Amino acid sequence: MRCCIVCVPLVRQVSESTSQIVEEWFNSEYAAKIGKKNWDVNKVREGIVQGGGGWHGQGWLGSGEWKAVKTQVNEDGLCLSCGEKLVSIDIDPKETENFAASLSKLVCQKEAKANFDHFQKWLERHGPFDAVVDGANVGLANGHKFSFSQLNTVVEQLRQMSPLKRLPLIILHISRVNGGPAQNPKNRRLIENWKKNGALYATPQGSNDDWYWLYATVSCKCLLLTNDEMRDHLFQLLGSSFFPRWKEKHQIRTSASTGGRSLILPPRYSIVIQESANGSWHVPSVTSDDHEIPRKWLCATRSRKNSLHNLWTSSSTSDCT
Repeated sequence: MRCCIVCVPLVRQVSESTSQIVEEWFNSEYAAKIGKKNWDVNKVREGIVQGGGGWHGQGWLGSGEWKAVKTQVNEDGLCLSCGEKLVSIDIDPKETENFAASLSKLVCQKEAKANFDHFQKWLERHGPFDAVVDGANVGLANGHKFSFSQLNTVVEQLRQMSPLKRLPLIILHISRVNGGPAQNPKNRRLIENWKKNGALYATPQGSNDDWYWLYATVSCKCLLLTNDEMRDHLFQLLGSSFFPRWKEKHQIRTSASTGGRSLILPPRYSIVIQESANGSWHVPSVTSDDHEIPRKWLCATRSRKNSLHNLWTSSSTSDCT
């Protein structure tokens, strides 16, 4: 079972049926017999640091029966069952650089070189940005009719979030910038204001907006506002286990609210299988695309008297006396 649980880079979340199997295993007599009664605290600490958090790789810690229950985690990352705080697992900067390079190479293969070269130079002149907006996705969030008013609402929300109160970069296809609702005088003024402030880029005919807003976000190392789950063939071309981790830390979503549109910011913790410093485990279940539905987690803990947390605390206290 451990070989299945520790494949964190490969298995981020599990299905409900798999979660049930894992729960049954933790509650078995066999699981109660597995675990170290003594371990090297420093190695556990080093393992957590080297792994970026969320896993130490030092084997099962503690002894005795497990308590495995279905629960939820609040927005701050606190498990509502055991009170353990889940962590936001670091992303290696080198991985981000490699991803940006591979993305740039792929985009150049899929888009007309002259068009994309123009965009890259434009981005160098006007960037970096604190956020990028998938304009078509946000403007159509309520249905089939494009709404500049709706788009402007979230643009202004992002501007208020910016430390320098800077407008985000809005990516829109040129057909939406010049035709349809864009001809409305009020919408025209919005568009001209975005252009004047270097906050709007109109992608050319025959181009795919997705490549532009994704490249801009990675290049600027900033947040991305889109409800696109980025699962279609285009994103599968990226072929990297890094992409889901990057997306989790950078994607903002928008949802309908009584006040218009509200922003759903990236989680403060990583939604992946996590092994804590005290030997407990938290396993997230896969959910639907409806982010209003709370995610289920499996929490597996042992008696605190057998946990690394107490050993760690007592050893730290003895050092001070």
